[in-house]
Amino acid sequence: MRINSKGFTLIELLAVIVILAIIALITTPIILNVIEDSRKNAAVDKAHGTIDAVRVAYSQAQVGSEPVGIPYTVNFPKGTSRGTCGSEATADCGTVTATGGGWGKGYINEQAVSASGEMPQGGYVTIQDDGSIIAYKLKFGQYYCSTINSEKKFDPNKMVCSRTISDIEVTDANNSTYHVGGSYEGQ
Repeated sequence: MRINSKGFTLIELLAVIVILAIIALITTPIILNVIEDSRKNAAVDKAHGTIDAVRVAYSQAQVGSEPVGIPYTVNFPKGTSRGTCGSEATADCGTVTATGGGWGKGYINEQAVSASGEMPQGGYVTIQDDGSIIAYKLKFGQYYCSTINSEKKFDPNKMVCSRTISDIEVTDANNSTYHVGGSYEGQ
């Protein structure tokens, strides 16, 4: 007489385990790529938020007692003191020109640059003569973001973020007119 068993055989269990392992091998890289893309997109959003914060702080500083000239550079990370800039660039200031300059880390005159999101750990943002704003080597976590195009020239309309800093560096000496100055920290 045969006993009616309701369990699985060892071969059936091994077959299910092999199928699950194959599915895991196929889906893991896809999931990791989705996570990586979302982190990169978050860095791009934070960089745009920083640019908007600089734009707002600049506008608010213009309303203040002393108008701010352009080009103007705001360095990050945000410092604890406002500092002032003389005629030369310092660790806290961007390159000073006749019409603009820098005022220390994270400040435009007395107006602090702040956003509801994360502020950069390094890099700087420059408001140019034409009113456009460029960002250079803004660091968010493991990502560096700059407003450059595929020819590695500043382009205020394009934001590129990469884990590799050389991917977002400006290499063209002819493009130095857009490179107002600033210190880079946070490597």
